[in-house]
Amino acid sequence: MTETLEILKAYNGTGYYGMLFIASLLYLYFTEEDTHTKKILVIVPTVIQILFLIPYFYMIYNKLDEGTYYRLLWLLPTTLVIAYTACKIIDTHTRLGVIVMAVILALSGTIVYAGSNVSIAENEYNLPDEVIELADMVKPDEGRERVWAAFPPLLVHYVRQYTTDIMLPFGRDSLVDHWNAPMNPLFDLYMEPTMDAAKLSEYATKYYCNYVIVEKSKKVIGDIEANNFEYVGETANYTVYQNMLVPFWDDTDEVVNFYSFTDELYGTGNTSEE
Repeated sequence: MTETLEILKAYNGTGYYGMLFIASLLYLYFTEEDTHTKKILVIVPTVIQILFLIPYFYMIYNKLDEGTYYRLLWLLPTTLVIAYTACKIIDTHTRLGVIVMAVILALSGTIVYAGSNVSIAENEYNLPDEVIELADMVKPDEGRERVWAAFPPLLVHYVRQYTTDIMLPFGRDSLVDHWNAPMNPLFDLYMEPTMDAAKLSEYATKYYCNYVIVEKSKKVIGDIEANNFEYVGETANYTVYQNMLVPFWDDTDEVVNFYSFTDELYGTGNTSEE
C-alpha cells in the first residue's frame, strides 16, 4: 500500500490537480445525466483508481510487468474530466463560473516555462548545439559508409535524433539498469571518474570506433594521442579524436566484412544504434 501511495503522490505532484480531479468526479457523479458520458468520465476512472490502490492488484501487476505500475495512472482522463466539469459549471453559472474556474486554475497551476527541464531551443533540431557540432565533425562524407563513434553517455540520447550516419558502440540502453544491456567495457570506461588512454585505445578498437569524444573535464591517465589517436577538433566541453587503428569502410566487400564483424561482436541484429 505504501508503494502505491508513493506512486500516486508522485503522479499528482503538488496535489492540486489531484484534488480537482476527485472533486470533478464527485460533481459529475451527482449532476451528469447522460449515462454513457457518466460511465466514461466517472465510473471507469473511479474503478481504475480503486484497483490501483488495492495491494493484491499491485502484487499481481508487478509479477507481470515490474516497474511500470505508474502507467496505470496514464489511463485516467484527468484533464478531460476537469475541463468537462468546468464547462458544465460555466454553462450553468456563466459569469460566476468563469471567475471561479479561472481563480482555481491560476492558484493550482504552475508556470510551465519556469520549470527546470524547459529551456529555449538552441537550433531547429531542438538539440544542444554542442552535440550537432560534434556530430558534424565525425559523420561520414557523402558516399562513405556510416562511421562508429563513442560519445560520452550523457550525449548518446541526442546523436541518433540528429543523424543516422553515426553508429554508437553503446546507447541509452546502457544507461538504464533494468534494461539489462550487455556488458560493455568501453561504456564502463566512460563512466569512470578517470580514463586510461591505453584502455580507451584498446576498447575503441575492439568496438571498431573510428572516433572517440572525450570530455575536457575528464582526468586522463596517459597521452591519448600517443595511443593511436589523432586530434580532430574540439568544442567548448569535448575533444574529438580519430582512432588510427580502425579504417573507414567504402567499398561493398569491406562493408560486408564490417557487418560480419559487428554480428560477431554483438550477435546478429543486436547492434546498438541509439
